[in-house]
This record gives sequence, structure tokens and C-alpha cells, in this order.
Amino acid sequence: MTRPLLVLLLLAACNTPHPLDGLNRTGTASAGGHDFRVNWNLETAQATRTNPAWRPGLAQVVLAAVAATEEVTGCTVRPGTAIGDIALVKMSLECRP
Repeated sequence: MTRPLLVLLLLAACNTPHPLDGLNRTGTASAGGHDFRVNWNLETAQATRTNPAWRPGLAQVVLAAVAATEEVTGCTVRPGTAIGDIALVKMSLECRP
């Protein structure tokens, strides 16, 4: 009984930012053939790729994550700040009020 509950809780935690990250906004977007869950505030964003893909290229995923983040946040990703892997890309934002 406790194992199914644990599995359910772990799955519910997917695509959610850590509470200490301060990323209080969330949205979804697609770019470059990939789907992303984007969590952000006015300074930082995290784009989590949510679609299955067989061995996607890192450069293509990062470019798609930047495009998806800019689409969903309405902010510009600061050049050279997008770092991560094929699952999660973190970046700094330039948001104008």
C-alpha cells in the first residue's frame, strides 16, 4: 500500500521546481520538436524537456529550450547563460516590466 503512494508522490514531483529555487511561475511550450515545462521568476528559468526522444542532440535541445522559455515567459534569455543537459536547461532571464 505504501509503495504505490510513494510512486504516485514521486511522479507528482516531476516537472516541479524545488521550493527554494523561488521559481513561482510555470507554463508549457514547444520548440524545435521538443515539449518543455518552464518554471521561472523574473531572473531565472528552468526548462524541463517532457517528450520522449531517442538520443536528442544537446545543442538542439538547448536551442529549443531557449526558444520555448522565451515564448512562455515573454522574456529574453541572456546570451551564454543556458546550461544543462538533454533533460533540464537552466538559464538567466532579462525581463522588462
